[in-house]
Amino acid sequence: MVLVVLVALLSAATAPVRDGVCVVAHLPSGVEARSVDVDLVRRLFLVRQRFWPDGSVAHPVNLPANSPVRDTFSRVVLGRSVKALAPYWSDRYFHGTRPPPTVASAEAMQLFLERTPGSVGYVAGGGASSLPAPVISIFCLGPEPSR
Repeated sequence: MVLVVLVALLSAATAPVRDGVCVVAHLPSGVEARSVDVDLVRRLFLVRQRFWPDGSVAHPVNLPANSPVRDTFSRVVLGRSVKALAPYWSDRYFHGTRPPPTVASAEAMQLFLERTPGSVGYVAGGGASSLPAPVISIFCLGPEPSR
């Protein structure tokens, strides 16, 4: 019985997110959602760019490394799994660049986004319909990408 529960929990923790992932943000007033694309989000999360197009500071935020939503985001948006990004972050850290901060849960992600102008994060595709104002869904990717 315990083995069955453990296997189920491990499967859920590593299972892909069926609904895909939506990039969500509390955009600065000078940035329109249509100007935010996958390449910009990738640059922000890999800390290759630190500012929004209007010059305001961007605040990307991650879910924990073992989150299936983060894994989906990493694979679909960043082009690599969380594990495959570890050497990248080791090198960047050596050069003085830290990865985006991590929050403990999807609820903490939404709270951070709600309270932090200029922040950008992600939620499971189904979670994009219940975002607190002023957080908006920028685009969703997954089984069938949409904008």
